[in-house]
Amino acid sequence: MSIGSWFSSFWAATEADVLQLVVNIKQDVAIAEADIASALNWIANNTPAIVADIQSVLSVVQVIGVGNPTVAAAVTAANEAVSALNAFSTSYQSGSGSTTAVLAGYSALKLAQAAAATAASVAASAPPKA
Repeated sequence: MSIGSWFSSFWAATEADVLQLVVNIKQDVAIAEADIASALNWIANNTPAIVADIQSVLSVVQVIGVGNPTVAAAVTAANEAVSALNAFSTSYQSGSGSTTAVLAGYSALKLAQAAAATAASVAASAPPKA
């Protein structure tokens, strides 16, 4: 690891940092703009992987033809999570740098992770479409 990459990794936000910032926001602790920017950057950098996970799960559901109400609800939740992430991305790209954006972005990211996991689990355990 080069000294430059070490410094980059040392100063890069982690999910634990973002979660602590969320706690601080909720407790009305003063937040530095640099911390807000770092959290928003972390969320934005992790969003593509979550969206890809959801798209992968949705394509599996379509291929195996699982069609029951539980799977349909999980797919709907996954699509809504992608919409929330897209809304965050649009807001982030437009320069929104508020604590509200951090809360919305982190919430959307966690909902999307949960939706992907739920859709995969439900699809895997559901009987095939008749």
